[in-house]
Parts: sequence; structure tokens; C-alpha cells
Amino acid sequence: MAVFSISDKLLFIESVFGKGHLAGNGKNFDVRCPICAPSDVTKKKLAIKTDDDRCHCWVCGFKARNLVPLIRKYGTPGQLAKYKEVLGIADGGTGELVTGEKVEEQRLELPKDFCLLPLANPNDPDVKATWRYLFGRGLTEKDAWYFKFGVSNEPRWKRRVLMPSFNFKGELNYFTARAIDKDRRPKYDNPEVDKNPIIFNEINIDWTKRLALVEGPFDLVKCPDNTTALLGSDLDERHELFNRILLNNTPVALALDGDMWDRKTPKIAKKLQEYDVDVQIVDVRPWGDPGSMSRAEFEIALKEARYLDWNDNFLIKLNQVISTSSLGI
Repeated sequence: MAVFSISDKLLFIESVFGKGHLAGNGKNFDVRCPICAPSDVTKKKLAIKTDDDRCHCWVCGFKARNLVPLIRKYGTPGQLAKYKEVLGIADGGTGELVTGEKVEEQRLELPKDFCLLPLANPNDPDVKATWRYLFGRGLTEKDAWYFKFGVSNEPRWKRRVLMPSFNFKGELNYFTARAIDKDRRPKYDNPEVDKNPIIFNEINIDWTKRLALVEGPFDLVKCPDNTTALLGSDLDERHELFNRILLNNTPVALALDGDMWDRKTPKIAKKLQEYDVDVQIVDVRPWGDPGSMSRAEFEIALKEARYLDWNDNFLIKLNQVISTSSLGI
């Protein structure tokens, strides 16, 4: 990984955005925002943190975890390649989207008694119930090994299927737990951490191939290997996954739940298209969500993925009007 001083970084930022200046606190470097592009070039309203490159425009409200989206859209391919070098990211797409001082890492651990399901006591009634739940969803022991499903007897996690996630280094970065009992609430339970920096099961992702995106981790079990979960239904410049897609120019197949078809699906697709990402949408409405499909059904739907059309764009604008009206604006 190349080493860059703060002065080197500031010179690079100025090569992309024009002349800037350090704020009084010495922590922010302010430049002219290329998005709202004020006619008065002396207005420097895009604040960039000098330690980790998080940025925020005080006029248009743009926020991002780093400069990848802005350089991708307003810079040159050479500048993006240079910034990739600054980030210490190799051609394989691995690396952390953090520069300068290291941001304090989120501390996350699995339950102390976590046990991989295939290794758990087969005579334990809860273990038997967990296997019945998975088999009922069409999963196999091979799936349990692949996704590293586990169990725990801690009260919070008891009678839940635990599904861990690992970053490109093989380190735990998240886990989710799905209740096996219909009346258990909440149905899903997760550790209380910031999800924006997390790329779920990044260890399995090949950024050079088309990446399928689903909402939740348990949707992954019916999807091809090169799939990750949004851990929700939002994706924009604040998310590390979004930045990594832009950085590697990764094609995307967006397969959100059916109830997102007229809302979040076209919105996220449009956002990716703004940065020239090749993005198609997968129609899972007949099944509700990818987790309710068989692998064969998902493969067919994936092959039939299509690009946004004028009707989708119309729905985006219509929903924006409806949202605005509901807020009384």
C-alpha cells in the first residue's frame, strides 16, 4: 500500500476539485462542490475530512463515506485510479475504503457458545428443530456448511439460526439471527452496529463479475455465489458497498423484495445509473422475495433481468411527489 502524506492528499483533492482551504479546526478541507456547482467559485461548501475522506456539502446536502462517488462522476479515470492507489486497493477490489488515520473499528463477536450447526449436538431438541426449519426452507447440510450457520443457547439467540458474515480478510464483520419459531419476535435479530461500512460476506465476492444484490442475508441462500445483501433496502454514497461497486465498475443485478418494486428498486437503480454502473433489475414479485424462491427459479429470474425503462422512471418521480405531499411540503 502506498503511503501518502496529508499534503499529498490535499494536492490530489485540489487536482480534482480545484483550489481548497483548510477549515479553522484543521480537520476539514473545503472545496467547491461539483454537484451544486455554485457560480461563485469562492464558495467552498464541500467539507472533506482530512483523516478519512468523509465528505458533506452544506448546500446540496450530499454525503459520502469517501471521495469515490465524486471522482467517479466528476473526475477522470486516471484520477480514480490514483485514488484507488491512495486507498490501498489492489486490482482484485480488496481493501478498506479508508485513508489517513484509521477509523476506530467496530468490535463484534459471535455469542461465546456459538457452534456451527453441523457440529452441534444432533440430539439437542433445539438443534433438531433448527434442522427441520432449514430443511423446510429447501436448504441442505451443504448450505449449512457454506453459510456457516450456527446456534447458541444464550437467551437472546436461542432457537435462532445464526448467519455470520466475513470481510475480505476473513474477519467477522456482522451476523444476523433468524427465529425458527413463527411467533418469535423479532423475527430477525442483529447486533447493534453501524451497517453502512459493512459488505455482507465480502469474502465471497468477485468484483469483476456481475453482483446480485438482495435485501437480507437469508435471501442469499437461494442465490448464486456472487451475491450480497444490503442489510436493508437502501443503497447510496453513504454505504461502503456502493463505493466498492463504483470503484470496481461492477455490474449489478438488483433483486429486492417484490414490495419494493415500485419504490426502492427503481430509486437505487437510478442512483447507480447516475454513476454509469451497469444495473439491471430482477423481478421477484411472483414469489415475494428471493428467499421464497428455489435456486432454479432465481436463476431464471436473473437471466430475465432487465434495464430500467421510461415507466420505471415515471414511477420514481410519482413516488417522489407522493412522498413530498405526505410530508405537507
